[in-house]
Amino acid sequence: MALWPYVETIVTLRDEKNFTFREIAEWLNNNGVPADHNSVYRIYTKGMPQPEADGAAYDDEQMERERE
Repeated sequence: MALWPYVETIVTLRDEKNFTFREIAEWLNNNGVPADHNSVYRIYTKGMPQPEADGAAYDDEQMERERE
């Protein structure tokens, strides 16, 4: 997967900086790495149990709503 080399950055931006998946994709694009929020979500949740991945999606939706 094209984003695999950036997984640590994605996790840091998400877990420590509270970026949304869209914000992470934008950050990656601004730094020369083509990405969209869906691919960021998939790499972030790869290997997570489905309930945990669903929770990450729900949390992301809430964060996006708060920032509107």
